[in-house]
Amino acid sequence: MTKQRILGLMMSCCFAMLTFAQTTNGEHPVLKGYKGSVELGFAAGAGDDGHNRMEVLLVNGYQFNHWLSAGIGTGIQVWQVTQQVTLPLFADFEATFMQKTIAPFADLRIGYCFGLSYDDVIPKDGVYFSPTVGFRWGVGRNTAWKLGVGYLLQGSEIKQNYGTRTSLRNVLSFTL
Repeated sequence: MTKQRILGLMMSCCFAMLTFAQTTNGEHPVLKGYKGSVELGFAAGAGDDGHNRMEVLLVNGYQFNHWLSAGIGTGIQVWQVTQQVTLPLFADFEATFMQKTIAPFADLRIGYCFGLSYDDVIPKDGVYFSPTVGFRWGVGRNTAWKLGVGYLLQGSEIKQNYGTRTSLRNVLSFTL
């Protein structure tokens, strides 16, 4: 084989590798602009005064750069024991730490939760505070899945606790 053919073959292989690398680079970085999410969650009660609940949350906000976003959110929580429905309203702050298809994130939510039905035994109005850490998986140009583990602190004044204490005293309910 001549030097020209070897050089041509090497250049073709290098070009093919570059083309292959570009087509397999499925990175989906965070884009600047509007950011919306629909989230499903479960909060397991902790301690003597904790109650489990399911929640569906909607968050709308703005992605300022590849790393930071802020928004407001609301949703519906259904409490397991009492079947009471509550509505959290919160500010949402999120940081994404890498520009990769799978990247770690941290999220902080601060707000208030409103009881949508009256319950004189366990009123559910109170502070809503939820830090979360997890991973973001970009599956398309404008789409990502997130999986996180967080802590939900939600305060409410407990007058009687179903299935546990029955004294009529005021305590704060902290829920994980």
